[in-house]
Amino acid sequence: MILSLILAAAAGTTAPASDPVVALVAGEGASRCLPDHSLCLEVPPVDGGDASEAVLRVVSPGSAPASLPLPEFAAAETVALWPMLIRGKDEGGAPRYLVGVLSGQTSMYSGGGGSASQLHLLELSAAPGAVRLGGEAIELPWDGSLMIRACFSEADMKDRMEACHDEYEFGAGLTTAASPGDAVFPSLTYRTVATAFPRTSRRSDDNSGTKLKRADLVRAEDPACTYDRVLRYDAATARYEPDRPLPDCSDYTVP
Repeated sequence: MILSLILAAAAGTTAPASDPVVALVAGEGASRCLPDHSLCLEVPPVDGGDASEAVLRVVSPGSAPASLPLPEFAAAETVALWPMLIRGKDEGGAPRYLVGVLSGQTSMYSGGGGSASQLHLLELSAAPGAVRLGGEAIELPWDGSLMIRACFSEADMKDRMEACHDEYEFGAGLTTAASPGDAVFPSLTYRTVATAFPRTSRRSDDNSGTKLKRADLVRAEDPACTYDRVLRYDAATARYEPDRPLPDCSDYTVP
């Protein structure tokens, strides 16, 4: 829900066909493709749930289907394809892209639990007959959802007006930003929204003894973790760099 709101607000109107951030469409089976089906991608489920064995399957004209091993992402329990693709400048006639992979984790607690994922943008060269996966251009916190028990007695239930769980949500989106004409990959706007319910709750605090008012029983944005950053690609390092450091939002992005 939060991610949908971010993308809707960022887009405003339908993106032009020339936008380098492209929504992938359904392909054969579980694959996702560019709208003209000139490139199709898939991250199949792994046997036994071992995310370290995940691969990116690539199908493009002029090349045999390829299964490219993905990097091992720290603490990843799940690996999935991001349903967008970022176009870069061709290199010697070979299309260059940034493919997104989402690595996810979950945790369970007494009376609650949480999940989160990170977006990894990996360079993909689709040269005919020589499809290859390059390095990671950036890793970004992508989404998070946590529910933490906050009632341990009847007194707690009364004080909290029966709102017996603290809930934390985090979502992010990427859109195109103004870029230099010679940029290898486009600049991007990274936008996040973080919310807490009740509005007074903070994960780093003990909220069980807090007496709530009816007005507190709403979901409210956390301004510290609701922010925009512009990401610019540095060809010298093959990495994206934010225009300002990202804040520590691990209360929302680490389950």
